Amino acid sequence: MKYNVDFVTNPKHAFWQFTRPLLVLSIFEACYSFVDVFWVSQMDQKSFFAVGVAIPLFTLIYGIGKALGVGTNSIIAREMGQHDLPGAENSILHGIIACIIMGIVIALASFFIKDILILTKANSSLELSMAYLRPLFIFSFVFLFANLFVSTLQGEGNSRIPTTMLIITNILNLVLDPIFIFVLHMGVSGVSIATILSNTVTATYLLYWYLSGKSEVELNFKYFKPGIVYEIFIVAIPSFLTDSLWCVTSLYFNRILIEQLGQIGVLLYGTSSRIQSLIASPQKAFSRALISVSGHLFGANKTEELINLYYYVLKISIIIAIITTVIFFFIRDYGFALFSVTGAPESVFYIALAGIIIVPVNEVTVLARKIIDGTGKSYYDLILSICMVIFEIMIATLLSHYFKHGIGVLLAILIAEIVFAIIYFTLIIHLFDKHRKGKIEKFHHYHSTG
Repeated sequence: MKYNVDFVTNPKHAFWQFTRPLLVLSIFEACYSFVDVFWVSQMDQKSFFAVGVAIPLFTLIYGIGKALGVGTNSIIAREMGQHDLPGAENSILHGIIACIIMGIVIALASFFIKDILILTKANSSLELSMAYLRPLFIFSFVFLFANLFVSTLQGEGNSRIPTTMLIITNILNLVLDPIFIFVLHMGVSGVSIATILSNTVTATYLLYWYLSGKSEVELNFKYFKPGIVYEIFIVAIPSFLTDSLWCVTSLYFNRILIEQLGQIGVLLYGTSSRIQSLIASPQKAFSRALISVSGHLFGANKTEELINLYYYVLKISIIIAIITTVIFFFIRDYGFALFSVTGAPESVFYIALAGIIIVPVNEVTVLARKIIDGTGKSYYDLILSICMVIFEIMIATLLSHYFKHGIGVLLAILIAEIVFAIIYFTLIIHLFDKHRKGKIEKFHHYHSTG
């Protein structure tokens, strides 16, 4: 059975063929996150608050795995676009080595969890947050390898197998959550253990998939040649730092929200992020597909096809985002009440109103980032991400002196999203023009010397 997709011959058709399983996965993941948080919210508000404070740090761990996957995916996609299969096989071996190294580093970082959490001023939930995070840090290699193999299979053009395994993982997590929380009375520690066990299934099966020879790219050390780790990190580090910068921003915003609203502020912020992830599910699927498609097209030197595909996907993404955010605006109270977040109707109204602008605008930024990652130019993304975080924190600090009840934080996010969507769009147009001119110059040089 053929699992891999040919991206180069007919990019638009291949994009949808590759995206359909990812779209199902993204919607399922968002719905899963709803149910997952629902179980946590049923314990007590203190536990819900503790997990909400800890989520940015768990996202950071997950982000490392995703970044290594993105870096390896980018190289594999470009190598396969150039029909260099041994180069792709060498890339995945270096991705595995990178995961082992980072797994050890993260496990050692577990000794500093308390120091980091103290900075958020969430002292009332310190022990609960640590109980949630410590197992995730120690067994981080599970998430690293799961993300790596999912990304490398997608880089080959295979989205069906990773999608199937991730859905199975999420279902297993949903089943294990209430067992560990309520039956075994493990509380927040049970939430993290359920997450670790369910992700172990994905990592183990996808490793078996490679070792059994079912993948197009083999897992065999005879193809190993030193040096590719550097290239993986060239893409992975900017991607990771982008996620880590988001973590810093979230921790800072949580600090402001705790000061202005108490625990309800963090709950509002965390719940609105979950709701946004559901609204942005199509965007997530499109961006996952774009990094693989763009790598293949860039490797095959198909610049015009890449440009046309970007505009095509961007238009569809914005239309879908506008429709879904408008629908959410009218059912906002039910969404927040599901997680037992009540008592701040005015804040809920403004969060929903801002979402109508933020989510469609964010489409521009996210899709541009994935094109940049897919073509191996992630350092542009890193520079802009640093600038965006600094800008966001400065605006939030300033506006929080004039606006209370978390409105300053919301306005800072809104302003930053609009400003940097414009900047990212301008950059991607510049990169397209630059690459197009480079092709023309090479063409004229070839014919003038020929």
